[in-house]
Amino acid sequence: MLCLQYFFDELNINNTHLHKFLYIYNQILDMNFKKIIPVLAVFTAFFLMSWGVIGHRSIGKIAENHLSKKAKSAVFNLLGTESIPMVSTYADEIRSDAKFDYTANWHYVNPPQGLNYTQFVKYLQTDTAANVYNAIFKMEKQLKNPKSSKVEKVFALKMIIHFVGDLHQPMHVSRAEDLGGNKIKLKFQRRESNLHSLWDSGLIEYNGFSFTEMATDLDHISAVKIIEWQNDDITKWLFESYQISAKLYLEIEKNADLDYTYYPQHSEIYKERIQKAGIRLAGLLNKIYQ
Repeated sequence: MLCLQYFFDELNINNTHLHKFLYIYNQILDMNFKKIIPVLAVFTAFFLMSWGVIGHRSIGKIAENHLSKKAKSAVFNLLGTESIPMVSTYADEIRSDAKFDYTANWHYVNPPQGLNYTQFVKYLQTDTAANVYNAIFKMEKQLKNPKSSKVEKVFALKMIIHFVGDLHQPMHVSRAEDLGGNKIKLKFQRRESNLHSLWDSGLIEYNGFSFTEMATDLDHISAVKIIEWQNDDITKWLFESYQISAKLYLEIEKNADLDYTYYPQHSEIYKERIQKAGIRLAGLLNKIYQ
C-alpha cells in the first residue's frame, strides 16, 4: 500500500483520486479473474475523467455564483442539500455502473479536422450519433418536460452541469483516432503523461488550488464579457475547444517533452475555458428557468 502511495505522489494525484483508486484496487484483490474484467473497466474510466474534480467543481461554483433567483430556487428544489459543485462530477462517477454505459459517448464529440465554423456547425447539426452536443439538448428537453419525474429532472440537471464543463475542455472536441489525445504521449516536467490527461487535470492541479480557491481566483469576469459569453451559441462554445485542440496537437507534434514553460504559456487558455464554462452554465440554467 505504501508503494501505491508513492506511485500517486510521483504522479501528483490528489487524495480524492487516491481514495477512489485504493477502493477499486482492494476490490480487484478480492475478486477472481472473471470478476476482475468489469472492475478494470471502472479503473480505466477513472483515469479518463474530464477536467478532473477540481476543474468541474470550479466551473460549478462559478455557475452557482451567477444564477438568477429563479434558477437558484429551481436548482435547490431539485438538488436539495447537494450543490452544483458537488454534483458536477456525477456524470463521471456513474460510468462505473454498467447501467449507464449508454452515456459513455455523451462526454465528447470528434468532428473531422480542418473545418471552418460554417462546416463545423453543419457537422454538429447533422450528426445524429451520441455526443456531448446532442446529449445537452436531450437532457435540456428532459429537464424542461413537465411530464418528466423529479428523478429524471435531477438526472438531466446533473448531466447538463457536467457536459457544459466537458465541452469547454479542448480535448473533448478533438480526434477520435487518438481518443481525444489519450494516445498522444508526452512528458510534462519529466513525468510521463498524455495530452488529454494534461488538459484534464495536469495543468489545473499545477498550482495546488482547491476548487473554491480556483473559483474565487477566476470569478472576476466583467459584465460585458458575461453578456457576450452567455449570448454565444453552443456551437461556438464547441468550436472554441475545437480550435484550441487543433493548436495543441500541432504543438505536441513539434515537441512532446514539455518543461516548466508550458504552464505559463497555456494557463490563460485553461483559465478562460473554466470561466466561460461557469458563466455559460449559469446562463443556460437562467434561460431554462426564466
